[in-house]
Amino acid sequence: MSVPCSDQEFTSVKAKAASLPPDVTAERCWCGRLAKVKQVEDFSDQFGMKFFMCASYEHDPPRSSASSSTRPPSPPPLCKWFHWIDTEQPDWARQEVEEKHRRAWATFFEEERQEKARANAKAERERQIQKLRAKQARNREVNQKRMDEEAARRFAEEEVRKEAREAERKRLRERAAEAQAAEERGDKSGKWPRWTQGK
Repeated sequence: MSVPCSDQEFTSVKAKAASLPPDVTAERCWCGRLAKVKQVEDFSDQFGMKFFMCASYEHDPPRSSASSSTRPPSPPPLCKWFHWIDTEQPDWARQEVEEKHRRAWATFFEEERQEKARANAKAERERQIQKLRAKQARNREVNQKRMDEEAARRFAEEEVRKEAREAERKRLRERAAEAQAAEERGDKSGKWPRWTQGK
C-alpha cells in the first residue's frame, strides 16, 4: 500500500525502473499521467525501496549520451508528485547495505593495517640502515687504527734499519780512515796491515 503523501525532501541520485508489486494498484500523478515505478539504487536507508513518481519528475532527467555542455536543457517539470510504495527497507536490501558497510570497514581496516605494516617495515629498514652505517663506521675506525698501527710499525722498523745502516757506514768509514792513516805513516811490515785483512 502506498504512503498517502508526497516526500518533497527525497532526492534519489540513482534509481532504476522496477516492476509494480502484485498487491499494489497503479496510481496517477497530479498531472493525470500514469506514474512510473522506481527502485532506489543509492546505498542509503532507502536502498531497495520502491516508489511511484511522475514521468516528468524533476529528479529524473532524460538520459542522453551527449555531454552536459551540448545537451539541450531539460524542460521544466509538470509536477513533483511522489509516493513511496514500500514503507520500510526490504530485508535483502538492508542485508546488502550492511554487507557493503562491513566490506567497506573491512577494506578500511585492511588498508589501515597495510599502511601500518608499511610504516613499520619502513621504520625497520631505517633501523637496519642505521645499524649498517654504525657498523661500517666502526669498521672504518678499526681499519684506520690498524693501518695507523701498521704504518707506525713499518716506520719504527725502517728507523731501526736506518740506524743500523748508519752504524755500519760509520764503522766502515772509521776502518777506512785508520787504514788510510797507517798507509800514510808507511807502517808496513812485509804484509798487509791487520786492519785490512778483515775482522
